[in-house]
Amino acid sequence: MKEAVSWEKQGKIDLLRHVPGKMEVEKYVYTPGIHGLEFAKALREGKILAGKCGEELYVPPKTFCPNGSPEELVDVTDAEWEVVTYTIIHEDLEGNKLSEPQIVAVVKPVEAVTGLIHYVKADPDLIHPGMRVRPVFKKPEERKGLITDIEYFEPV
Repeated sequence: MKEAVSWEKQGKIDLLRHVPGKMEVEKYVYTPGIHGLEFAKALREGKILAGKCGEELYVPPKTFCPNGSPEELVDVTDAEWEVVTYTIIHEDLEGNKLSEPQIVAVVKPVEAVTGLIHYVKADPDLIHPGMRVRPVFKKPEERKGLITDIEYFEPV
């Protein structure tokens, strides 16, 4: 049996595999390491921070720069963001049909190396890799310093 791999790693469509079942993504928690507090505080302020390692940007910031350079935290809230890849969800975790599809995507600043997994509020027929998006935050009084302080990303 061939190993299931991503398109980006192999570029060979015949190696892609569909795995039936449920993926319980809402049950996992991501912690961004020692920069977590600054990242969370920025989210409460309606900002998104990246780690700048030399000339490379990482969203969220990494604990240590892969290239060994010192890391600087920079605000990328108003950067030009793009959809890298996405999936359209038609059922909830219990298998019930949603009233309208939800889009979960990897979004990142165009110049960044990494990005965030988040909801995109867009027409499922129009979303595509490379689509420019921007973050939409909850109202200031509703923010808690969590990634969910970003309500969703929307097309620019």
